[in-house]
Amino acid sequence: MLSLFKKKAAAKGLTSVVFTGDGVAFAHVTNPVTNPELTSCEFLASSNPVKEPKRYKDFLDSKSLSGTQAIVVLPEDSYQIILVEKPDVPADELSEALRWRIKDMINFDVEKALIDYVELPEDAYRGRSEMVYAVVAQKDYVERLTGWCEEVGLSPVVVDVPELALLNLTEDLADSEAGLAVFYVGKQNSFINLLSDSALYFTRHLSYSSSASPDRAGAAVLELQRSMDYYESQIGKPPCVRLMVMPLVMDDDPLMEELRANLPLDIHSLNLENLISADFELPVQLQSNATIAVAAALRTQLDKGGRGNETTN
Repeated sequence: MLSLFKKKAAAKGLTSVVFTGDGVAFAHVTNPVTNPELTSCEFLASSNPVKEPKRYKDFLDSKSLSGTQAIVVLPEDSYQIILVEKPDVPADELSEALRWRIKDMINFDVEKALIDYVELPEDAYRGRSEMVYAVVAQKDYVERLTGWCEEVGLSPVVVDVPELALLNLTEDLADSEAGLAVFYVGKQNSFINLLSDSALYFTRHLSYSSSASPDRAGAAVLELQRSMDYYESQIGKPPCVRLMVMPLVMDDDPLMEELRANLPLDIHSLNLENLISADFELPVQLQSNATIAVAAALRTQLDKGGRGNETTN
């Protein structure tokens, strides 16, 4: 998404860089297309990583990651995802048409925006109209982060956002029409992705976060249920049968107990160790900090922005 670059070379390995608000998570995956293997996964805490380029450059040098192609994932509060009707224009004019369609929906000058989009499947919203998710971020902010990545020794090729990066992990888990709900609990807020037949149909930010008190779990359940009701009634898809909670949460966590007590779904939390090969352990705390990084590094296409659409400058 939001690509500033149009490199089309297939990557032998990708390094992801995820700005989390309290540090930077890195992951490196080799052979992401044929035989993905996680060779590095780290989180370096920092209140302002942009002010510490040498620290991060030294880290990347120590892991032999300098010079690798990088996927840069924006922090949770630095972009917007907006559902809009797809403009009736040729494909090569769609991004520009979206710019003017969303100009009154963002809180900064649209001329300073980077815009990309994700097209929804044809049967979304019962085929009444074609819909897209426009993904919007401020160009100068994106350039600042990608410039920092170059400064620390990486070669950024794509800029992504957490909701879409996570699809690299979850699309294959949603390979039937029966809906899969993916509930990602972030440090500032959360989001739900609803998928069917390996395609994204719905995404929405939720107010719940990993720092919320246990008594807020009931509110999260209510938001999830409303989203799944909308998925059925408005988007027109069969009910979700599974709920995947990410990052990894233990079964005795109050959130998991609340979800299981109130939602009639098959509910699990995703352990990365069951999905990707690595010769080191991925403890719960590391997964909490780096799940999005692992997902982003599993990207297999560099010449397309998002899922099946062209990159946008």
